[in-house]
Amino acid sequence: MKSATLAAALVAVGVLLVVSVRAAPKAGDSRGEAPTVASLASMMEKELKWGMTRAEVIDLYNKNGGLIDREYTAKLAKLQPGVQEQQLEAERDNRKVNFERSYTPFSDTPTGFDITPLHVEYSYRNDEALMRLFREGKTRSFFFIKDRLWKTYDEVPLAADGPLGATFQDAVTKLNALFAVPARIRAANPAQSLERTEADWQDRSAHLRAVDRSSEHIVGIVLEDKITLQNLASLRSHKAVDPFAIDPAIAAVTRGGISDPNAIHAADAGAGKKGAGRHAGAN
Repeated sequence: MKSATLAAALVAVGVLLVVSVRAAPKAGDSRGEAPTVASLASMMEKELKWGMTRAEVIDLYNKNGGLIDREYTAKLAKLQPGVQEQQLEAERDNRKVNFERSYTPFSDTPTGFDITPLHVEYSYRNDEALMRLFREGKTRSFFFIKDRLWKTYDEVPLAADGPLGATFQDAVTKLNALFAVPARIRAANPAQSLERTEADWQDRSAHLRAVDRSSEHIVGIVLEDKITLQNLASLRSHKAVDPFAIDPAIAAVTRGGISDPNAIHAADAGAGKKGAGRHAGAN
């Protein structure tokens, strides 16, 4: 009797375990949260920190001996004083100027970024802004909110000899190998504000998205501060207005199924005329 009871108990536990395993989202599944990796630190320069101000980010790249200068140190060392050296120095200095001038606030006035894939990465009238810099073969956008850096977006060209391969699938495979964890894949779903297919991972402090922009031969690599991400709803207190939304006053009038408020008056007038005609005929 005891043996039969024990066997039944083991079977019940086994069934529960099978159900639990099948119900749990797997790494690489589209459900649940992004899989956690040991560290995403390799995806951003060690000198760049979340929470840096616009001025601090500009200084990091543009100061003497900064990140832009370091790109040119080896190239300039190979040149003799002369025209070529001057041209390279001018190129370096122009890049610094252009980086500082790239600052674009998202206040009341629409910007050209509204017709680019970046338009889902910011909001208006919430003290947000971005800056852009082409460096090391990719264009990076720096996103600020309340003058604090919280996100970077690298537009990396897809190519057979490129760092992330020729296709979005290549890029995800390479990143899976780098992090030793398969990504969560989320298919494009406009209903969830997901315009493009994405793969993502996270560590303790950051969230990484690989955005499929294959039609442009680009993969977007987006690194976000998790603390800001978790508080984004409150930081974006001003909500966008839908230009195609029905005016509340009109919505209130039509709520009862009336499509044209003037139709009531027209119907009443018509009924009055018919009534007057009947009275005249009776007389």
